[in-house]
Amino acid sequence: MSSALHEQPYLESWRWMSRQIRCAMDPDEPRLIEHYLAEGRYLACCTATSPWTIAETSFCLLFDTASDIALPWHWRSLCLDQAWRPLRDMERLSLCNCRLQRWQRYTWQLATCELLPSIPLIELVQGFTDE
Repeated sequence: MSSALHEQPYLESWRWMSRQIRCAMDPDEPRLIEHYLAEGRYLACCTATSPWTIAETSFCLLFDTASDIALPWHWRSLCLDQAWRPLRDMERLSLCNCRLQRWQRYTWQLATCELLPSIPLIELVQGFTDE
């Protein structure tokens, strides 16, 4: 079995979990984030997928989800609380100056992040109005 064939099911599973996280499809299931990060670690160590790409993609997913005011506050907070984990992996993988600069930029984003309140569900259902 070729490496790409071995990698494909795990990559598809990881991508599906990323959509579930980004869209808060199951916001009362915090284990989804741990499962997603574990699947990423597997892809990074046991397939041809770049560990840097996995870590950077994971960080951006968690940070972007945390910043999305249309999602439930508790889900956003959980994503922000877990964003340091792929960032730590990126630090370890910052072997060149360009990666180190990207890691530093992401670190600054995380350190200075201030979450805005989530949009109340009633406004999402009715649509936002300027009153």
